[in-house]
Amino acid sequence: MENQPMTLNEMMQAYQTLNNDFNTRRMDKAAYSAALTQLKAKDAEGRWWSCSPEGGFVWYDGSRWIPGQPVVSSVQTPPPMIASTTTGSQQAASLKKSPPMKGWRKLTSTPIMAILPGAVIGGLWFLFTLIRLILDGGKGVDILTPLILTGVPLVLWLLRKPLDNLLIPLQKFHKSFPYALRLGIAFAVPMLTGCGCSAIFTSGYTAMHFTALMSTLFGYFLLRSPKVNGVS
Repeated sequence: MENQPMTLNEMMQAYQTLNNDFNTRRMDKAAYSAALTQLKAKDAEGRWWSCSPEGGFVWYDGSRWIPGQPVVSSVQTPPPMIASTTTGSQQAASLKKSPPMKGWRKLTSTPIMAILPGAVIGGLWFLFTLIRLILDGGKGVDILTPLILTGVPLVLWLLRKPLDNLLIPLQKFHKSFPYALRLGIAFAVPMLTGCGCSAIFTSGYTAMHFTALMSTLFGYFLLRSPKVNGVS
């Protein structure tokens, strides 16, 4: 034993310092365990206290070291598993720094995200037909295509719950193909449908209307992941 032992307060302060060094990786496990066993102090009753290599406290009864917990009033005794406590504190702090995206969740719970792509594409197509009509007297302004691209996704969004029940049996089929492949097919369908409709219909706008309708429906049923018990 040391000739000039530390007090319990001094030992607990050194214990906290070692734990901080270990938890911040300034000290490896071997050095941490060796330093813990070097901590020794006497309490008011003259008993020797030290630490086990695992971080617990032990006291000497004259023949052996017995696990125990020293009573220190002025210094708060840290728990033996300080590493897990520190980790939990760090996780709590990170959650405070990164609050849930409440605004994004509110936005996705509205039909805005469902109709926005169709509204943008339909609006651009409407402007194109309007400019062509002004410049060279085209076939007229196409209003029906923007309505299809905006209205059909809105209807699908409003009917998503009953439609999800119809799509649940298709989940095994969906999962057998990668999402990237299904997405590529969804992009290819409008082009293939447009080419086929152009060969069938004499009116270009009629082909466009049919293509917009079928492409929107096909893309929805191909890419939609239905919610089962509120979980998609």
